[in-house]
Amino acid sequence: MSLKSRKSIDKVGADRHDEVVTTFRREPDKTYTKVTKKVSRDWKTGGVKEFKREKPVEDGPFELTNDASDYDEKVEYQDIEGNTAFMYFKRMA
Repeated sequence: MSLKSRKSIDKVGADRHDEVVTTFRREPDKTYTKVTKKVSRDWKTGGVKEFKREKPVEDGPFELTNDASDYDEKVEYQDIEGNTAFMYFKRMA
C-alpha cells in the first residue's frame, strides 16, 4: 500500500528543479579552484542534468586552511560516521 492518499494528484513526466552546485577542484600545485554550475534535478528519479549552454564559473585560487576564524569560503559536509565537518578555504593573493 502506498503512503500517498487517493486524492493526491501526481503529474506525469519529470519534476525538474534548478539548483546551483558549488565544488572545489584540487589543482596539481596543491591549490583549489571554486567551480559553480547550474544543474537541473528530477525530483522523482534523482537524475541530474547539467546545463550545457551555461559554462561553469571558475574562481580562485584558494588554499585549504585550518583557521576557522579567518577564511573566505566554507564547505560543510558529512564524514563517514555521519558527523558534520567543515573545510575552510582562504583566497590566495
